[in-house]
This record gives sequence, structure tokens and C-alpha cells, in this order.
Amino acid sequence: MNNRRIFFKWPELNIVVHASLANDKNPELCRHVWEALPFQSILNNAVVTDGSMYCWVPMLSFDPVHYKERIDLAPVGRLRYSQNTGNKIILQYSECNENIFGAVLGQVDEKDIPLLQRAGEEARKAIFMTKKPLHVVISRDEEEPRPSGKQIVPPPASCRPEVLDLASRLCSLADEASRREPEELIRVRTGKNSGMGSCGQYFSTWEFVYSLLRDVSMYTLYPVARICRDSSFSLQQLKKIYMEIIPTYMNLLGSYGLKTLHGLTAEFRKLIEKDLLTREEFCYLIDAFVFYTNMLSQWAYFQYPWGIGSACFRFDDEHLKYIPEV
Repeated sequence: MNNRRIFFKWPELNIVVHASLANDKNPELCRHVWEALPFQSILNNAVVTDGSMYCWVPMLSFDPVHYKERIDLAPVGRLRYSQNTGNKIILQYSECNENIFGAVLGQVDEKDIPLLQRAGEEARKAIFMTKKPLHVVISRDEEEPRPSGKQIVPPPASCRPEVLDLASRLCSLADEASRREPEELIRVRTGKNSGMGSCGQYFSTWEFVYSLLRDVSMYTLYPVARICRDSSFSLQQLKKIYMEIIPTYMNLLGSYGLKTLHGLTAEFRKLIEKDLLTREEFCYLIDAFVFYTNMLSQWAYFQYPWGIGSACFRFDDEHLKYIPEV
């Protein structure tokens, strides 16, 4: 089967690049991405790895990954997909500085590499300096962005009304957050929540919200969602795992300003405590929470003041350049 062709368009930059999906390497993942297109997201840039820009995408992938490569040894123009760090599509526009492995999604056309690098430099400026959001549209044939309300988290065949209602509200909020920064996050980063933070400052609260959102969405809820797909875990075990880990995150986030997320979590907890959920309903709601917190995380990540790291530049030649360790 020929590798499918996709397009990346940055409207504010008037840049379009073309790429091929690597369905010969990761066929299930590439097919899932292909079927989910088109979508639009805000552009983020790596703040540790360097040389990569990425966007959280409005889909959840649990597909098997057959082929990975070390990102510091990968070619410029490589496309990757990260399930475990928020469901992101990653575009490598320069050298990378980490020896972690990434799932190969495809490759940008060689002739479009200069355009890709231009977009990458703008993404780096945006996240470190200007904080002016850049959008990226990913499509099969330069289609318009996906229509609002597209179903990302499908409900189970049998689902009680209160579960459908809660999941619907989560997905609606996630869909909205995929397009614009939620007001509650704006309040956190502009210090509009009265009295939050010691000594009259609010940076500590902002940092806590960013860090907790990152950890609960990528490194906690998503693994729980993956475990939900393992039939060796019973519903009671799944609920026990959730109740032991997630409520602390949500209580803190609610205290620091994310009242909507906290309220939705409280509704979910009541359903768990009343023992009203089937396994399918429980997993459905977990997926909806992953989708919502992923979309919150993309904004928390973009708006975080990474530019303060300019105080930590390396000036000694020995440690200035990244050297891959084999």
C-alpha cells in the first residue's frame, strides 16, 4: 500500500508542507491519524528536546506501535506521534537533544524542509518569547479544519443517560479548548484568582497548575485509560486504581482555579461511589477526561513562561552542544 499523503498548513505564516505517512512501519497508528483528519490545533515547541515542534491533536490513540527510533538520531523532517505525552503529532525541523525513542509517523518531503524549518523557528519564538499563538491545520488534501462537535470519544453501545451527559459535557469542553484558551487558565496565568500564592505573587500557583495538568493528563489518566483496555483488570480494580491516584490531582487543581474540571470529577466520583457504572461506561468516562485534560494541557504548556530560562544559558564550550551517547 502506498504511503498516504498529508498536509501541514500554518495560516498565520502562509506556509504549507507536504508529508507521507509511514503506514509501512506503523499501519494502525497511521490509519487512525488518517481517519481522524482534518483537525486544527495550536503549535507548541519542544523546550528540552529542541529541534521539534508539535501539537496536541483531538484524538486518542491506543494503537500498537511497531517501529520507533531514537529522536536524536532521526532525520530532519521526521513525523512522530506520542501517545504517552498527550497524543501529539511532532515535526522535527532540526537536530534533537534527547536519546528517547519516538513512534515514527511519517516524513516531510525533502523539498519542503526549508519551509518546515521556517515554521519551526517561528514556533520556537512563540513559545519562548512572543507568546503569540500559531495554529496548524493538518489535513489529507488541505481540507478545512474538522467541524465542531466531531465525535472523538465514542460511547459504548449501552450507556445510561447520566453517563452520556457527563461525557458529552467533557467532550464539548475539550472541543472548545482545542480551539481557544479556556477562561479559567487565563485567570490562573494572569493572577486573577485572588490571594493564591505566597508573598503576594501568583507564579507558584501557575507553576503548580501547569505541572499538575501535565502529570494528570499525560502520565496518569492516559495510563489508566490504557489499563482499561486490559481485560485482566476487573472493574473494581480499575475503580480502585482511579480513586487512589486521581482525586488528589483534581482537588488541588480545583483549589488553584480549575473549578470546572474539579466539578466534573466530583460528578464522576459520585457515580463510582454509588456503584452505578458498567466497565464500558467507566472506560468511556476515563477517555473523555483524558481528552479534556489533554486539551487543557496544550494551553498550559504553551503559555508557561519558558523564557525565564534565559537566565540559565550554558556558556562553557564543553556543555554547549548536545553529544549523543550511544
